[in-house]
Amino acid sequence: MSNRHGKALSTAILDLGLADDSPLIIGSQRAVHVRDAHTIAVSSDALAGRRVALCMTQPHELVSAILACDGRAEAMLLLAPDLPAEHVAALAMQADIGLIISDRDDIDGAQPWQVVIGTEATRDIARAGDSDVDTHWLLTTSGTTGLPKMVAHDRASILRAVRTSESSKGARWAMLYDPSRFAGTQVLVQALLSGGMVLVPDPDMSLSESVAWLAGQGCTHISATPSLWRRILMAPASRDLPLRQITLGGEIADEAILTALAARFPDARITHIYASTETGTGFSVQDGKAGFPAGWLEGDTEDVALSLRDGVLWLRPPAGAATHGDHIERDEAGYICTRDAVELRGDRVYFLGREDASVNVGGVKVQIEAVEEVVHRHAQVAQCHISAKPNPIMGNLLSLSVVPRDAACDAAVLRKDITAWCKQHLPRAAQPATIRIVDEIAVTAAGKVERAQ
Repeated sequence: MSNRHGKALSTAILDLGLADDSPLIIGSQRAVHVRDAHTIAVSSDALAGRRVALCMTQPHELVSAILACDGRAEAMLLLAPDLPAEHVAALAMQADIGLIISDRDDIDGAQPWQVVIGTEATRDIARAGDSDVDTHWLLTTSGTTGLPKMVAHDRASILRAVRTSESSKGARWAMLYDPSRFAGTQVLVQALLSGGMVLVPDPDMSLSESVAWLAGQGCTHISATPSLWRRILMAPASRDLPLRQITLGGEIADEAILTALAARFPDARITHIYASTETGTGFSVQDGKAGFPAGWLEGDTEDVALSLRDGVLWLRPPAGAATHGDHIERDEAGYICTRDAVELRGDRVYFLGREDASVNVGGVKVQIEAVEEVVHRHAQVAQCHISAKPNPIMGNLLSLSVVPRDAACDAAVLRKDITAWCKQHLPRAAQPATIRIVDEIAVTAAGKVERAQ
């Protein structure tokens, strides 16, 4: 069951009938409870019918603002908390924003959330929540440098993947994504509309510290990219997580990470989701295998239609779930070009990486993420990253960075072993020219390994 009746999020949460002291958001410093939903400040004069931008560093305030805006504001633009001020201004102008709400002091004309709500803080949100405005959620893409691109979602698109059941009530969801990103909105709406709660680690915590804090909070559900999951598995406290649901998305979920998660958390259900800011949530796979069944091509699955064209996946969202963006390539039948390269092997379709993530090595096209998938299968590799270095003779040379499972391993021996592994499993052009043993591989705010643009 999902919230497809068009109610504002705040009203839908109150309709669940949870006790007033039930927590909605738990942070290391502050919590938001159901009783707070009754008194989240909503001023029709301040928000009704307006186009609002939210750029907030405090997750609990961002969630409160989202609950207040949805169903009342004409549109809300969700912006990353660390977005440069000039990008905030440019996107606000593009989206015809009339009010910027932010706790930052470097954004011209921005007003703090507490100032916007003013003296209306005791107003009952249930009364204001009767609005049935289909607020447009304006989200930005995470895979670009420079000014992000905007994609507009209606409420049906944002809520399409929400599923509720008796077993989902009381679930404790980790918020490891930026709540302003599409993936973050999915964790938020799934948790709150199913009667669960969101656990928000302090932004200043390291991932290892966040995992320990989440374990202490009894976290049962985590949604993260494969890159984040590899780092979670390296955190000592990950063994203390009482997980019931593991969700992967945003990057390729290969056999190595799926197998490792199943071994570490044998009682958890594992799902990898295909979704993007442009398409919304596409489909989910729960059979424990990488890729998805070939039978899903040219046929409907989860109300979504898929098509393979020239090695690239096209996806048609279900009717009634609208996304809009000037950069989105859409055909007459409503299929969106995902720009994700895929390959049909037998009865399975496998993801190879972004269409533009291939490099020329000696005249041969090499898909970088496909090389990483092979290296991740090595028993001593916890995480890896391939980068391409320009070369005047070869076009590019591949450089491999590896985080070993055993931090005390002999780096020279491991490099030699990985070199032999690559020679055995990769064509010559795809074999890394250099291998570095590193302590950590950085990820972006979206939880993904950063790729050169």
